[in-house]
Amino acid sequence: MEFMVSASFRAQDQEEMLARLPQEQAHIQVLREQGTIQALYLSADRSHVWLVMRGESQDQVQKALEDFPLYPYVREQAIAPLSKI
Repeated sequence: MEFMVSASFRAQDQEEMLARLPQEQAHIQVLREQGTIQALYLSADRSHVWLVMRGESQDQVQKALEDFPLYPYVREQAIAPLSKI
């Protein structure tokens, strides 16, 4: 199944987040190579991200998200299953 993940970050954590960015990018690359991440979009101000992720269940996607280096800085998050039209 594919899921749309929408997450926003706390603006006050930008400096700390920048320090973790290389680890985040490496983690994303691994998940892209595995086919877990299908697409990723980042807002221009870097306060919001949208991902299309593959997983067997919403719980599996949630657990995968918790492994991201920037996950501790997520303020709001939503996961929605997708269907092809």
